[in-house]
Amino acid sequence: MNWLNDSTFEECLEELKELKEVNNKKLISKFCPFDFPKRLWESLTVASCISPDLKWADVSKKHLITLAEQLTNGQFEVKGKSTFKEEFVTAGGVDLKEVNFKTMESKILPNLYLAGEIVNIDAITGGFNFQNAWTGGYLISEALQ
Repeated sequence: MNWLNDSTFEECLEELKELKEVNNKKLISKFCPFDFPKRLWESLTVASCISPDLKWADVSKKHLITLAEQLTNGQFEVKGKSTFKEEFVTAGGVDLKEVNFKTMESKILPNLYLAGEIVNIDAITGGFNFQNAWTGGYLISEALQ
């Protein structure tokens, strides 16, 4: 996983070295130089074996290399479901009252067809989301013929 999009390992390492110089008195785990959620940054520093009470000035070259690796080429193993135990399709979207379910056309804007998670349908996963998208796509294709 490259959290920095197109940045290479080398570019990231150089940026981290610069950050170390400029932010030397700040705690590395508390000062995230990227637009990440706080918990993600803290998790990445922990995965890099960086102590939460370590300041940028005290970060070793080895730590910077490990952190750059986590930021540009992190590898994660997925184990089972989340802690919620039930995953849901995305909630929200176009109100069902605004959709003609025979054609999946918007009742508000003619010639606009809606399928998949753009429509406000909630269900426990297990194929429901796929089925909703496939059925909606089929109905749209039939309506356009």
